[in-house]
Amino acid sequence: MRGTTMAIAVSIFIVAALLVGLSIPLVQGKVPPNSTYGFRTSKTLADPSIWYEANRFAGRVTITVSIVMIVLGIALLLLDRYTKLDPNSLTVLGLAFEIVPLLVLILVLFLYHRNL
Repeated sequence: MRGTTMAIAVSIFIVAALLVGLSIPLVQGKVPPNSTYGFRTSKTLADPSIWYEANRFAGRVTITVSIVMIVLGIALLLLDRYTKLDPNSLTVLGLAFEIVPLLVLILVLFLYHRNL
C-alpha cells in the first residue's frame, strides 16, 4: 500500500464523514433558517417551509454522495492493493474520486434550486 494512496483514501473518508455529520441535522429538520449553516439562498431564507424542504433534500443528497465517496475510497484502496497501476495514476484517480462526487453534489443542488 502506497502512502499517497492511503492519505487520499483517508481524506475521502474524513470528508465523507464530515458531510454526513453536517447533513443529519438538515435531514431531521433541526436547523432553522440562518445565514451560516444549511442550503442558504434568497429563496430558502425567504420562506421557512422552503428552507426546511430544501435542506432535507440537500441533506439526503449529501449523505448519498458521501456513501458514494466511501465506496470510491474503498475502491481506491483495492486498486492500489490488487492492480499494478502506477502511483501517479492512483493519485489522479483518488483525487477524482474525491472531487467528482462533490461537483455532482453541487450540480444536483444547483438544479434543485432552479426548480424551487
